[in-house]
Amino acid sequence: MQRFMEDSGAYEHWLADNQHQYVINAERSLNPANLVLHRASCHTINGAPARGTTWVGSYVKLVGTRAELETEHPTARPCRLCL
Repeated sequence: MQRFMEDSGAYEHWLADNQHQYVINAERSLNPANLVLHRASCHTINGAPARGTTWVGSYVKLVGTRAELETEHPTARPCRLCL
């Protein structure tokens, strides 16, 4: 599992190489009530950011296999669009 907190370019590079993996989108505080699990290919966490110019900053991205993300963050709820 990796964490992207500052470098949106590194996150975008990871996405390009790992479309079969998963991403938890989280507030910087990692508030367990607001963790959302996505497929890396989900348009809501991939491509051009809808709000602003960066994917990370006020939000962080935790990336890896679905099993490791769900084990580490069992409160993450599945994205309603991609899962």
